[in-house]
Amino acid sequence: MRRETLVREQSIVNSRQVLILVFLLAQLADVAFAVEGKIAFTSNRAGEWAIYVMNGDGGNHYRLTDGGSPAWLPNGKKVGFVHGGDIWVIDREGTNRKNITKGRFKEGIKTPVWSPDGEQIAYRSRVGGIFGITDLYLMDADGRSSRKLTNDLHHDDRPSWSPDGRNIAFSADLRPQENLLESEIFVIDTNGRNRVNLTQNPKAGSTHVSWSPDGSRITYTASPKPLLFHAPHNIHVIDADGTNKVMLTKEDRWAYEWRPAWSPNSKKIAFVKQTPDGFHDIFTINADGGDLRNITQTHRVDEFSPAWSPRPLAVPPSGRMVTRWGEVKLNAEIFRTVR
Repeated sequence: MRRETLVREQSIVNSRQVLILVFLLAQLADVAFAVEGKIAFTSNRAGEWAIYVMNGDGGNHYRLTDGGSPAWLPNGKKVGFVHGGDIWVIDREGTNRKNITKGRFKEGIKTPVWSPDGEQIAYRSRVGGIFGITDLYLMDADGRSSRKLTNDLHHDDRPSWSPDGRNIAFSADLRPQENLLESEIFVIDTNGRNRVNLTQNPKAGSTHVSWSPDGSRITYTASPKPLLFHAPHNIHVIDADGTNKVMLTKEDRWAYEWRPAWSPNSKKIAFVKQTPDGFHDIFTINADGGDLRNITQTHRVDEFSPAWSPRPLAVPPSGRMVTRWGEVKLNAEIFRTVR
């Protein structure tokens, strides 16, 4: 009897040790995902445009779905995208594809991005046909209740939410009627007020804006030599208050770089760069300008629109720990039962 009791107690101790180990491994997996994340991007590597997903270092890529303008939902479990002028979402594994807007916007939608709380979508739309002006709009996450955020004679584009959800950064082409790219980076409140020009240099053609997850900086594309014909564009960063403007990438007559996107820990930036063969790859660079890497390295293929997944914290960290612990305890109990 004593021996059976000891064996039972040892089994309980072993089960608890397994339980704790599984719990810690699950937490480490979440931390690894939060630090490195995944990058969704568009590519024509299979002969047609589609959305792919890869690790932050370029490994383990897979095709997700057809469409463009990929954007992660805040929980990191779904990817939003545009297909046929509508906004769609799909699980990051490629399942449960769903049309959010269902043809309600005849003018079409571009560059949708979800608010940090997942309740709203900012996007660009054109009014007045192909020669109309583009403005920014907000809609509910279910694709309804659209309202205008900007209303001017500029081409407003590329919205990017601040991490606290109170502001949106975007680019505006100030002279679209003259077909001149004189654009700036602006920040505006989500109620459409307090529009602030961050860059104050329209001839640099600043565009393709992305707000860092830690809220401190904004990255964008601009030209260091705007008066040149077909001027090069490089990756820049600026503090969120408009100070400390820095060009990250090397100045080069043939440097054409676009669409920067921050890593979830605000340590790296992914962006599109034209390669010597005239095609485009996705590169990463540290936020201080070091460790430039080509992470796709495809030949005679175009890769565009990198979107780095957010930190997967849809609930507060304490709540997430409790939820994870409950899941692990349940799995451990099942494991003990089947033994």
